[in-house]
Amino acid sequence: MTQKIEDADIRLLEEMGYKQELYRGFSPFMSFAFCFTAVNVLASISIGFTYSLTTGGSGVTIWAWVIGSLFTILIGLSLAEICSVYPSAGSVYHWAGQLVPVKHAPLASFICGWFNFLGNFAGDVAFASGFATIVNAAIIMGGNDSLNIGAQVGIGIGITFVWAVQNALRIDQQGWLNNFAVFFQLGSAITIVVVLFSMAPERATARDVFTSTYNGTGFSFPYVCVISILSTLFSFSGYEAGAHLAEETRGASRAAPKGIVGTCICSAITGFVYLLALLFSIPDINNFIMNNSGDNSTQSFTTDAYQAAVPYAGALALTILLIINLYFAGMSSLTVTTRIGAWLNDRVSPAVARLSRLIGAVTNLTMETAEDLQMSDVEFGGATIFLAVDGHIVPKKRSAVFWYNMFASGEGIILTGLSNSID
Repeated sequence: MTQKIEDADIRLLEEMGYKQELYRGFSPFMSFAFCFTAVNVLASISIGFTYSLTTGGSGVTIWAWVIGSLFTILIGLSLAEICSVYPSAGSVYHWAGQLVPVKHAPLASFICGWFNFLGNFAGDVAFASGFATIVNAAIIMGGNDSLNIGAQVGIGIGITFVWAVQNALRIDQQGWLNNFAVFFQLGSAITIVVVLFSMAPERATARDVFTSTYNGTGFSFPYVCVISILSTLFSFSGYEAGAHLAEETRGASRAAPKGIVGTCICSAITGFVYLLALLFSIPDINNFIMNNSGDNSTQSFTTDAYQAAVPYAGALALTILLIINLYFAGMSSLTVTTRIGAWLNDRVSPAVARLSRLIGAVTNLTMETAEDLQMSDVEFGGATIFLAVDGHIVPKKRSAVFWYNMFASGEGIILTGLSNSID
C-alpha cells in the first residue's frame, strides 16, 4: 500500500514537471505534527502576551484571537485546496507561479517567495529571542539578577545553532521528534490551564475578560484594535508548514492539506483556552501591568501571570514547560524556513534549460546520466596511490577514506588531513 501511495506521489510530481528528489519519510500524522509544532500557540501566545496586554488589554486580546482565528481558518482552507493540487516542495511561491498567467509567473513567484522567506526568517528570530527572554525570566524567578542584553543575544544565537544542527537529521527522524512535541505541547497546555484555573487566588470576571481594555501605546483606540490582531497573526504563522514538506510526505495531496486545516482548527481551540486561563488569572489588568513593570517584572507578562497564580516552585515548573515548548517550536520553524525552495528543471526554468543544453554540448552528459555517473563505482583508474607503503585504494560507491601525513616518529600531522570519497 505504501509503495502504491509513493508511486502516485511521484506521478503527480511528474505531471507538474518535477522529478522526485527528496526522501518521502513523513507520514500523514507527521505532516500534521510538523504544522502544529511550528505554530505552537502555547509558545507563540506566551512570547506575544506582553504586547497583547499593553495593546488593547484583555477584551481586545480575546476578541482579536476569535476574529483572527476564524479568518486564518478560512485562509487555511483555501491554501489546503491549492496544496491538494500542487503538493510540491516549492509550496506557496510555486503555487503563485501556477495560478497567474505564464508571463507574470516569475514575478509572482519571486515576490511571494521572498515575502514567505522573510516572514519565516522573522519567525525564527522571534522564537530564538522569545526562548532567551523566557530563560531569563526563569533566572529572575530563581532570585538572580537579569541577564544583560549581550547574554540574551548569545542564548538566542546558541539555540538557533542547535536548531540548525538538528535540522540536518533525516526528515523521518525529525518527524518522530515532532510527534513527541505535539503530545508534549497538548500536555503542557492542559497542565498550565488546569493550574491557572484551579490555583489562582483571585480571578477576573467574565465581563472583565471580554470587555475590559487597556491602551499603553499612545495611539487612538480604534487603531489599537487594528494592530492588536498582529499578535494573533504571529501566533498562527507556520500553519502552512506541511505544504513546504509536501514532497517529503507520503500521500501528500491528501496528508498535507489535512495537516494545514487540522493545525488551524486545533491551534485556534488550544490558543483560545490558554488565553482564557491567562486572562482569568489576572483580576485587574491596570494593577497587573503597573505591578509588573520595571524592576518588579520578569520581563514577560506570561511568567508574571504564572507567579501571580501559583507559588514560586509551581511558577518555575510552568516556565520550564514553556521553555521546552519554545525549543520545539523554534526547531520546527527553522526547518520550515530551510524548506522554502523548489527543484528547478528544464521544463520549469528556461535559464536552467539553456544551461543544460550548454553542459550537454560540452560534456555529452544529461542531468540523468551525470547523476548515474556520480553514484556509480569506478571500474578503471581513480585509485589513490600510497608510494611509501606500496599500496593503493580503489574508490567504491558510498565509501570514503581519510588519512594523515605522519612525522618520522609516527605521530599524525593533524593539519594535513586528506580524504577521498564517492557519495
